[in-house]
Amino acid sequence: MKVLLLGGFGFIGTNILKHIDKHYPGKYSVVVFDKFPVHPYGESFDCIDSVHTGDFADSFSVRSIMKTNKFDLIIHSLSSTVPVTSNNARFDIESNLIPTVELLNMMVEYNQKKIIYISSGGAIYGESDSNRKHKESDEAYPRSSHGVVKLAAEKYLFQYVLLYKIQPLVLRLSNPYGPFHYSNRQGITNVAISSAYNNKEFEVWGTGDALKDYIYIEDFCGILFQLLEKQITNKVINIGSGQVLSLNEILAEIKILYPQFCWKYTTANIFDIPHFELDTFELRSIIGDYTFTEFRAGLNLTKLWLENHQPG
Repeated sequence: MKVLLLGGFGFIGTNILKHIDKHYPGKYSVVVFDKFPVHPYGESFDCIDSVHTGDFADSFSVRSIMKTNKFDLIIHSLSSTVPVTSNNARFDIESNLIPTVELLNMMVEYNQKKIIYISSGGAIYGESDSNRKHKESDEAYPRSSHGVVKLAAEKYLFQYVLLYKIQPLVLRLSNPYGPFHYSNRQGITNVAISSAYNNKEFEVWGTGDALKDYIYIEDFCGILFQLLEKQITNKVINIGSGQVLSLNEILAEIKILYPQFCWKYTTANIFDIPHFELDTFELRSIIGDYTFTEFRAGLNLTKLWLENHQPG
């Protein structure tokens, strides 16, 4: 199967490549599109057919790939913004939404049907109360421009189902953490453990008591490929582990690993969702029971990776 992986050298993309090499050797041939010409950690992957460097907002860069390849699947794991810093709506629209619509137009033009869009559980729905989990059918009220754009992209995907028979699978992912994470703006677990490792004080927005779902990245990849192998399309599916933790609980776990770790509290960020949980009934109805990596075990695996890897 030939796959175009947008954002292939990012956190999620890298783990997808590692998962393919480990579990599906020889089955998937992956064309990577990313802003980096080589992997930031110097990693190599057997499943990669070719690497194309460019700006997703430059439709010419993407068109040249679409024009010369016939893909069985496109995995869209790319975003130029994160929720807590997406305060420029125009930039969000121009760098994420418009290029995604252009991608859909190219799929129609070159008769390429299947796309997996990695969306956001927290940024899409907005806040929930402590007694309720978000279902895929819930109305969504994103706080950030990032979330609004993610939701708009989802709506366009399903419009193209009606108009052009595109076959999307939208995965609303909770908070992933684990190896190959190098953003200092998103992914609170990774940012916090990196701060601890580097002896830096960590800054907590708000009280640290808000509860959110956290999922080890390898679990997400395993679920993604189960859905892919089952040929699930034309659905929106929440992806979460059900392990709901406060940031204070996470910081306490990190302090066990790095006793010198310290943090301070500051004003809450208006774009940060203080509480959300995902209803995963739809996911479980498709793949059945899934044994998720327990958070403390995932944190230890992340620590081991961090101590053995630094960007090249």
